This record gives sequence, C-alpha cells and structure tokens, in this order.
Amino acid sequence: MLPVLLGVLLSLAVSVLSLGSPSYRLELDLHPADALWKLEGKAIIAGHAPADLGALVFRFYQGYNAPFTVISARDAEGALPIYPVDAATFGVSLPLSRGQTFSVTLEYAAEIPPFPGGGYGTLSATEDVILVAQGYPFLLPWDEERGSWILEPVLSWGDQVVAEAADYSVTIRHPDGWEVVATGEERARGSGATEVRGQNLREFAFVLIKNYTPASRKENDVEIRSWYPRGLPRAGGEALELCVEALSLYEKLFGEYPFPELDAVAVPLNRAAGVEFPGLILAGIEYYRRYEAGRRELIFPMIFAHEVAHQWWYAQVGNDQVREPWVDEALATYTSGLAMAEWGLYGELRAHWERTYELGRSRNPDATPFDPLWRFPEGEGYGGIVYSGGALFFLELEEAMGKERLLSALRRYLKDYRWKLATGDDLLSILREEGGEAAEGVIRDWRGAVP
Repeated sequence: MLPVLLGVLLSLAVSVLSLGSPSYRLELDLHPADALWKLEGKAIIAGHAPADLGALVFRFYQGYNAPFTVISARDAEGALPIYPVDAATFGVSLPLSRGQTFSVTLEYAAEIPPFPGGGYGTLSATEDVILVAQGYPFLLPWDEERGSWILEPVLSWGDQVVAEAADYSVTIRHPDGWEVVATGEERARGSGATEVRGQNLREFAFVLIKNYTPASRKENDVEIRSWYPRGLPRAGGEALELCVEALSLYEKLFGEYPFPELDAVAVPLNRAAGVEFPGLILAGIEYYRRYEAGRRELIFPMIFAHEVAHQWWYAQVGNDQVREPWVDEALATYTSGLAMAEWGLYGELRAHWERTYELGRSRNPDATPFDPLWRFPEGEGYGGIVYSGGALFFLELEEAMGKERLLSALRRYLKDYRWKLATGDDLLSILREEGGEAAEGVIRDWRGAVP
C-alpha cells in the first residue's frame, strides 16, 4: 500500500504453517439494497491442522469497517459451534489432531457501505465501482514456534492482513452490466456470474465496475490491463505503460512474475494513493484525474512502481504487516526507486524520501522504520518513517554492499521465502550473510540497540 487498538494479541512472531496452506472455495452474491450493497457469502475452507487443536480461528479483516454476520458453520458431520474472539474474529470448535484434514463451510452476510466506508475504502460502493477486498473469513496463520494463531491488533492505518498464500476458486454472482476485475483469472459464466481461479494468492479481492474501458498488452506471457473510466484515456494509457515497464524491470532484477495477469484499476480510495493485491492494483482515481488535466506529479508513477513491486514483496514473500510493516513496505519502496531511476525520476524521488523521512521523524521522534504499526498512533509519521526511511536504509545498504550484491541478496530472499511468511530477522540474516561487515555496519547504525 502507498499511504498518503483493537483485537487480541495472541502471538509474538511469524513462522510458516508447517503442514501446508489452506484452500478457499468462495461463493459470493452481491446485490444492491437501498443505499447499500448486500454481500451473501459461503466459504469452504480446507486444509491440514497445524497442531493438536480444539478450534479453528477465523477473521473478517473488514469486520472492523462494516458488519459481518456469521450465519452458520458446519463440516461433513454437521453443525459446528461458533464463539467470538473479538469484534471481527471468531472460533469454530472442531477437535483436530496435528496433520488431520479439515473442511469447514461458513455462511455469512455483510453490508457494503457507500464510499468511503472505513479504512482505505476497499469495502465500499459508488455508482460505478464496488470494491470488495477481504470480503470473506480468513483462516489465521499458525505460529509454530509460539504454538498459537497469529492474531494481531487491527488498527485504522497501515495494512492489516497476515495470511498464508492459498489456492482460490471463486464464483461471484452480480447484477447484469457489471464487469469483475479480480485477483486470479476471471471467466464470465453467463449473465451476471463470473468465476475466478487463482493459485498461491496471499488474499482475494475484486472490483465490480461499469462504464470503464480497458487498455491491455501482453508482456512475457503476462496479460497486463489498465482499467479506467472512459473520460481518462491518457491517464489510463500511462498507467498501463508504467505497469508494463515496472514489471519487465523487476522480472529482470528478481525473477519471473508468477501470475498470468496483472490488472490496475482506477478507483476511489480513502487516505491511500494505491493498494496492492496479488495480480491486482487499486490506484486512486483522483491521481488519474490530475494526470488527465495535465499535472505531471511524482506521485502518479510512484503509485505503479510501488504497487508492482509488491507483487514480489508481499504477494510472493509474505510477512506480518502489523508487527513488521517495514519488511514489505520499505523493500517495495526501495524497489520502486529502481523503476523511477529508469524513468529519470530518481533525484526527485530521493529528495522526496529524505524530506518525508525528516517530516515523519519530527511528528513521531521515538519511532523507527523497524517499528510495528502500533508505534504510530493514528498513523503519525508512518509513511515517512517506514516507507521513506526504510527505503533510505536499503539505499545505504546498496552503497555499502554494492548494488549487485544487494540485488543478489534480495533474489536469495525471494528464493528462500517465496510463498511463505518471512520475518525481519529472516531478511536481515540474508543481508548480513551476503553483505558481511559492510551490511552489518549499516544495520547496526539504523537499528541501534534493537537486537
């Protein structure tokens, strides 16, 4: 996400689910109801128990922004008891032995409010755009080391999802005249129905749009599409070019893009310039309007350079975005600078990073780029410190290690943790091993007394 305590904390670290990731079969029905849209859902979530358990724990990440109601839970044997954990998290009682397979069917309902709704507006409706991100229950990842589910506090700033990569099979039923753009591959299934399939998706999201135009290009067997309202052709075309160029560059630097499609959609967003999902970028429509009006601002290419970078750092290598947001955000911001340099914008971008980092520190002088989200009350200083400050940290590593050694370390990081949840220590360990004393000195200077 490019930015412009609730809950219960049950774990203190992240590790990979040792017995494989879950799979999701979703059936989602959307229809308008007065000023709202209604979402009726069925989720069949299957997997293997990561430990001896008495229950599975699920979270509606959007449940803090809009009401979600769990109607029923069942498995092949019948109905299962449901109990609340917090305002948007619930458990399903189901005794399981480590490694035992399970398949739980959850039926639920929610209301999609008018834009902006809550948070970044990624569960909200306008006349021509219905945004549905995290519109289903997530099975929480299991922390093998701590022996508990990873349940972080949900805050009103930053990204909140901590999720395993999983396979998704989704059927979306919607009114005629709307187009579905989603993570995964979309296939129309008759009037008012769309099927979506995706493998190794960190999460699932989709947008219903009408009165939009696509521009597309195929690059290295990836279908790249830019979706925009009909009155914004120059901005929509430029968004496509930026996505194509960024994706091509990152493939050369880090390795292949793993999905068959990449969609960028101009949508209304609240307090964010862009939001990333696997194979899907939501970009703030206000920046398209400004570009169309002739304003050539740094922020427009920044959006696409940053969000395409997240297709490597988040979509492929996951992390705890609440406890360690720098692991993906600082790395995506640094990576975006590689694309911006190709576009002749590096000097302007670096000045922006330096300026916003100092501004962030002036607003939150005790915070560092490596801090958890809760060290930034109401998001105070968050973007400047974690994004810009984190990018400056990687730039110092580049200067100390040499660019090629740093890129080699990042390729190793991708190879070692692809489709997993990595920690900051995992990343720092590789940087130290690849960069030696040069890297150690930079890490020590930036992290200070932080172990």
